[in-house]
Amino acid sequence: MTLAGAVALGPAGEARADGMFAQLDVAPGDVTAVLSAQRGRLSYGTVYSDYGNGADLNFQLSYAFALGDPNAPVTLRVGPAVQYEGLKTWKAGARIVAEHYRPTEFGNIFLLGEYSTIDNAYFALASVGLRDAGLAVELTHQGDDDGFRETALALSVPLEGTDVALRAGYKFRAKEVFVGVSWNTF
Repeated sequence: MTLAGAVALGPAGEARADGMFAQLDVAPGDVTAVLSAQRGRLSYGTVYSDYGNGADLNFQLSYAFALGDPNAPVTLRVGPAVQYEGLKTWKAGARIVAEHYRPTEFGNIFLLGEYSTIDNAYFALASVGLRDAGLAVELTHQGDDDGFRETALALSVPLEGTDVALRAGYKFRAKEVFVGVSWNTF
């Protein structure tokens, strides 16, 4: 469920730009695909994870609120979530996400934290964009009460003149390398 990318946020209470984000990561033991869209304060998303001995499909809808400093807000997203666990059982719950994007002298910082009542799932991401190096370094950690845990480190390199970035990383618990691609119009 690796979700990364810099999201452009406007002043408190309004989104500066609608956009879409898609990502596909492939490793020897799994495939993860993410698709999300933002239209005003509403965000829609789906995540498909095939982890070798099973697969899950997740859907979410959320409404955004900007909190804090209008020049550097934290965006809080809340809404319903549905999971088709193991592609056999439907589960419903609620999801809350906090995210923050900040331009810096060296590039940018993007932080995201997510919690879902479905299996008490959580996801955390810290991404540092390095303008001069032309890449982003991402650290993620996720888990749930079914015993799943994973921490990953990834590098993301944008293809100049496009909204596409190539990705490569390492999953520490699974001990596997993954490669991927993302598309970000925010």
